[in-house]
Amino acid sequence: MPVSPELKQEILAFYHQRFGVPEPFLRDLLIHANKEEIWGGAGIDLPGIYSARPMGLRIARNFPGGFKPTSVFLTALGARVSKSIVSVELEDLRKLLLGQRIPFPDADSGYVALAFRGDTLGCGRAHQGKLQALIPTGRRKELLDILRTYA
Repeated sequence: MPVSPELKQEILAFYHQRFGVPEPFLRDLLIHANKEEIWGGAGIDLPGIYSARPMGLRIARNFPGGFKPTSVFLTALGARVSKSIVSVELEDLRKLLLGQRIPFPDADSGYVALAFRGDTLGCGRAHQGKLQALIPTGRRKELLDILRTYA
């Protein structure tokens, strides 16, 4: 179901304020909500049976405390993410992908875009001096397989 103009504006503001994504880039995104899931796509709405599932990517979850970005959407945004990016080195990335938390002295808590060598890999969270990856398990396994080629 399409979201209200107010909710759409909240989503655009969230990605702009937290991650520096230009609002004009997201303005034409078709945004739908399905319970707490928020989906975004650039296509057209399909009628009939096809309308039961939103088209596009899940871009966020709407929890009582606010929005949680999805790893797939942060990855798709790539270089458009200009704020709240945490670049990690190889060993720290491996630890994060294995589910460990690593020290993170930055005082700013909240969701971050995890990056490695300039590539946005997904969502992370900084909290109480620690950094953790919020990347889905299947994607973590894929990334760990890829990292085995690095020395």
